[in-house]
Amino acid sequence: MIDEKFVKKQKSVIEKNIARLEKEIAQNREFVDIGSTNEDNAMEFEELEEKQALIKTAEKDLKEFKAALKRIEEGKYGICVKCGQPIEIGRLKAYPEAVYCATHAEED
Repeated sequence: MIDEKFVKKQKSVIEKNIARLEKEIAQNREFVDIGSTNEDNAMEFEELEEKQALIKTAEKDLKEFKAALKRIEEGKYGICVKCGQPIEIGRLKAYPEAVYCATHAEED
């Protein structure tokens, strides 16, 4: 069983990551102003594509952090979803949203 103090600390880390990602997504969704020349438009289109890629990655990460928060609330945090064994503390410190122990993370 994982120490409750550690889980509480991880919950705080996860909540901070959720807030950061939500802010990042909102900032990247801000409208890109269309320029007055084709060159401006090309640069802005490229910027829009970059923002869309950042949003996609941030949304994926956000989903994983929200799932980790749900696991904490359900008392399932830190348990590998494949084998049911505890996830290594070092792994959880590095990846608070981890769902697999080190063994099964390598297989995935």
